[in-house]
Amino acid sequence: MSPRWYWAKRYGNGSCKYANLWMYATVKNILTNEVYTGNLIQNQTGSRSYKDDTMIYKPESEWIRHEALHEAIISPEVWNEVQAINRERTRLSADNAPPKPFLFTGKLICADCKAPLQGNRETQRRKNGTFKKYVSYFCSRYTASGYGACSRHTIYEMTLAELVLSEIRAHAEALELDEAAMLDRLQAQRTAADAERQESVRQEIGKLRRRVYELEQMTAKLYEDKVCGSISAVSFAVLLEKTEQERRQRTDRLDTLLAEVREYEQSAADIQSWAAVVRKHLHIWELDRETVDELIDRIEVGEKTVVDGKNVRDIKIYYRFVGNI
Repeated sequence: MSPRWYWAKRYGNGSCKYANLWMYATVKNILTNEVYTGNLIQNQTGSRSYKDDTMIYKPESEWIRHEALHEAIISPEVWNEVQAINRERTRLSADNAPPKPFLFTGKLICADCKAPLQGNRETQRRKNGTFKKYVSYFCSRYTASGYGACSRHTIYEMTLAELVLSEIRAHAEALELDEAAMLDRLQAQRTAADAERQESVRQEIGKLRRRVYELEQMTAKLYEDKVCGSISAVSFAVLLEKTEQERRQRTDRLDTLLAEVREYEQSAADIQSWAAVVRKHLHIWELDRETVDELIDRIEVGEKTVVDGKNVRDIKIYYRFVGNI
């Protein structure tokens, strides 16, 4: 169990709101903490000075080391082997080329767990002895926690770029062929998806407006009754506060729904904006990061499955302005 769950089972109420997953940082700290070998390291952190309480990591020369202070649970051989692996991984990272943003960084989402997909550079050796570099993406939650949390969802950047490029060109060609029909189809698609919600919103707006008007009339009547002496000052204050509180609540809800209606009515302009951007890419032959940022909001990548002996994968592209089309 993870530390949180261990504590909850042993000392808490037996349940925990957090997932029972081990995180990278926790595992890394364990693999570099000498306390498991029986040593205790102190004075690793401290304040800058007596005038500055900011905590900093101190240089190793200032650490205080207590050797064999308690019984070890990790042998020196295992510890040294792990540290050698850590140093090798650090060396490999340092020798890599300076990092460049991947084509789809920040745009890919796991369709199952909704975690972002992270990029990875790979080098494959060909049969003729040459090497080819690839970029692949896979679910970050799977990477952190394994199959207990999600599956790998691996997809190569080259494959995804060809798919996205093909779809962008198809949309651009459809606009070139019959722009009016394409825009009408998009508007109809959005209207069909939102029609029921919009009708419900408009009905609620009508009810709210009537109720706000009634409350305003009630407030005016309260002032008249107070002036006429029909109610006491205390009763007036109590009833006025109650009426005003409901009026504010209804007015806030009305403002929220009116904003939603304005956003919906903006859809026609959004479709025109999308069309203007896509139209520029009619003759595009290569996908670059600028185009991805300009057109793509996000891409949901499903896991690969086998249907009738063929590999099938569900990939949904959500464009800026119009979403998935």
